[in-house]
Formats: sequence, C-alpha cells, structure tokens
Amino acid sequence: MTPTLTIGTAMARTRQFDERQALVSAMRVFWEKGFEGTSIQDLEDAMGLKRTSIYNTFGNKRALFERVMNHYKQSIMAELFAAMDAAPDIREGVRRLMNGALNIHFDEDNPGGCLVVLSVLESGQHDAQSQAAMQQTIHDLKNALQTRLTRARKAGELPPDLDSVATATTITTTMNGMMVMGKANFTKAALKKTINQIVGLLG
Repeated sequence: MTPTLTIGTAMARTRQFDERQALVSAMRVFWEKGFEGTSIQDLEDAMGLKRTSIYNTFGNKRALFERVMNHYKQSIMAELFAAMDAAPDIREGVRRLMNGALNIHFDEDNPGGCLVVLSVLESGQHDAQSQAAMQQTIHDLKNALQTRLTRARKAGELPPDLDSVATATTITTTMNGMMVMGKANFTKAALKKTINQIVGLLG
C-alpha cells in the first residue's frame, strides 16, 4: 500500500499527499531540467506542495534528488531487469533490457534520455556524495548484467569463454550511449540496429 503522509498540526488544517506520486512528479522535473536547472518553485508546481512540506518530508533539493534517484532505480530500472529476467534466454533478455531502455527514451510521456546518464553528464553541479551515488547506479547496472551473464554462461546458454565482465561493461556502455545519441536525434530504428549488434556479440 502506498504510504500517505499527513503534514500539519492539530491547530492547522492537515494536508495529505501521496509520497510516491510526489517523488514521481519531482523525478520528471529533474529528468527534464537537470539538477541545476530545477528550482524549488518548479518542484512546488510539479509536486503540488509548498516548500515547507517538501523540506519537512524530503529535505533540501539535493536530498530530494537523491530520493528521486533511488526511486528511479527501484521503479524504472527494476522494471527493465524484470523484463530481462522474464525472457526465455539470455540473448532475448538482453534484447528486452536494451529495447526497454530505448522505449523509455522515445516514449512521448517521458522527458527523453536516462535520468542517471543525464545527471552524470552534469556531475559538475553535484557534490561528491551525489556524484558517488550516480556513479554507483551505473556500476550497479553493470554488476547486475555481469551476474546474469555469468549465470547464463554456467548454464550453457553462452560460450564458455565469454568474458562476463567485459561483456557487461560493453552492454552498459552501449545503453548509456544510446540515451545520449537519442537526445542527439538519432532515430529509434538506427539505435535498434545497435541493439542487434550487441545481442550478436553474445555468440
């Protein structure tokens, strides 16, 4: 059940809001405008909250951004890996993972690109803690891929001499690069061909 927060005191009119939906709204603003380009007023407008409620619940803008990043990992990235794990084999799983990321970029309801990748590109606007969190997210992606590739190799789905570390790094690099190229107006069809090339490397 999604938690509902109550802000206020017995002397004042209480206000309830859905914390998860507030995070989703904040995520879309950061995703579209970047950390530096997002103002507190932007967040107030998107989240439908006063800044006192934002501060009381999520902390300052940097703390809210870190909550947003965690939500992105636990929702969007988790869904991508769920699709991968539901595939009948590792090759189809990698294809679904990469196509899923591509579909997110080209979905008109989304700002485009990847929140994590775009945030890393503006990493100079973040403190060391935020930079480390963003870098760890990309390492988590690579490590999750590496685990699945190693498991598939041991199960005989992949060539026995396949380098799981290098292959996971290649897939991660390509996924992140596709998000940047998508923002540079490369077509979905062109980027899908890149996915086919990556899947072909699995033997």
